[in-house]
Amino acid sequence: MRRLAFLLVAVGLLFTACSSKPKVPDIFKTQLMKFLEEGTKTNAKASQGVSYLELREQMANTKAAYDLMSSTWPPTLAVDCRSDFEKALNGWNLTLYIWELKFKKSDEPTEPNINGYERYVAFAGIDHLVLKVHESDFVVEEYRGKIYLPFDENIPVLLAIAGSSFNEGRDKILKALQ
Repeated sequence: MRRLAFLLVAVGLLFTACSSKPKVPDIFKTQLMKFLEEGTKTNAKASQGVSYLELREQMANTKAAYDLMSSTWPPTLAVDCRSDFEKALNGWNLTLYIWELKFKKSDEPTEPNINGYERYVAFAGIDHLVLKVHESDFVVEEYRGKIYLPFDENIPVLLAIAGSSFNEGRDKILKALQ
């Protein structure tokens, strides 16, 4: 009888331990809220039309907040939103990079891997990017007939994908913390 009582108590404790949510430190919650605030600002600016300088400044704030949040991430909080947040940061950085290429009058990202073409395809997927083909009489002979990513058409695409990734991560972590 004692063994049965002990077994019932042990099962009860195990069930309670497995069903309770892990304690999330206040410092993490503070850093998380700062990151979510900065990421939301980045998204809002991107959706309303943002300049390169505004995006660069806001991205610095968002990245700093992410780094602090990431350094305080509790090991007991197993939420798969980190990859969403990292994809968002990568997308915003790729947007800044393509904008810099445009300002420097560099070549547009072109296959096979000129100016980061493969990075953009890996990030967004070929089906989501705006693609064009260089004409057969294009001035740079090596580019003729090659697929490229026009600057102006792909900046909003990258911002939208990054924003969507951020929103997915935000929704996942907020749900996990409820």
